[in-house]
Amino acid sequence: MANGNMMGGLLPSATLAPYGQEILKYGIGQLGTPIDVGAMLPKVAGQTAFQQKGAQRLADMYGMGDIQRDATGQITGFTGGTGIASYQPYLDEISQQNLLDPSKGYQDFMSPYQKEIIDTTMQEYDVQAGRGRQAISDQAYNVGAFGGGRHGIQMGQYQSESDRNRAALLAGLYGQGYNQALDRQQQQLANLQQMGTYTTGLEQQGIGAFQALGAEDQALEQQKLNQLALGAQQGYQLPVQRIQDVANIYGGIAGAMPGSPTQQFQPMPLATGIGGGLSAAYMLGMGGQNTQARAQDPVYNPGNVMGQRQGPLRY
Repeated sequence: MANGNMMGGLLPSATLAPYGQEILKYGIGQLGTPIDVGAMLPKVAGQTAFQQKGAQRLADMYGMGDIQRDATGQITGFTGGTGIASYQPYLDEISQQNLLDPSKGYQDFMSPYQKEIIDTTMQEYDVQAGRGRQAISDQAYNVGAFGGGRHGIQMGQYQSESDRNRAALLAGLYGQGYNQALDRQQQQLANLQQMGTYTTGLEQQGIGAFQALGAEDQALEQQKLNQLALGAQQGYQLPVQRIQDVANIYGGIAGAMPGSPTQQFQPMPLATGIGGGLSAAYMLGMGGQNTQARAQDPVYNPGNVMGQRQGPLRY
């Protein structure tokens, strides 16, 4: 009976049964708990207000119009496009001033004093030319050749040369004014082009600043979403982990106790040693009375020291 009690278990398995039932109940309850899968799924932060503003200004700069978005923030199209909006004012001014037409564009850049300068210069030239003619006439008069053929030839030569000089002077004045107007026209064209490029550059810097601020906000929002998803995952796993921890403790205790339902009972080393010793003693004839009884049993040959049987074995 003592050996039977030892083999049956030192602690009845029913002692641990309530703990196993509680673990099973909590496990079933956890399986029946609804799971908000959406809270545990990764999410992507959308564009921030800075990024959306930067995108709209970029669309305005290139004349794409207003950005249209759906409920998720995805861009679906543009409305009210006008072309290259940022350059448009400068293109309009270039067109209005005929800056690309050298035959007309220079006129707006002629000096407002051009006519007065030319008129005054030519008047002074005519005065000087008249004095030259008078000198020729006076000279002819003094030598008695006034009105003669020689006087007429000399006067004609002088007048012809004076007229050529006058035309050359007038052409030079007009040419100088035209060249200056062309230079001013080209300078104005370059200024407008430079302003268009400069304005666009400033706009791009502003857009870049918006995008940089938006990226920082987006990164922060993404971190928040990641932490929320991680927290939801940990919140789901924590009850399961607790059940597993308790189950492991239960299994460890139950497996270490004889008679437990989870692990077959293993004999204690001491009991194993005692049993082995008894068997050895029996085999060596140390059984005392049992050995003498066998010697008197007619089924054994008392003369055979090896204990060989001489007849059928009786039990």
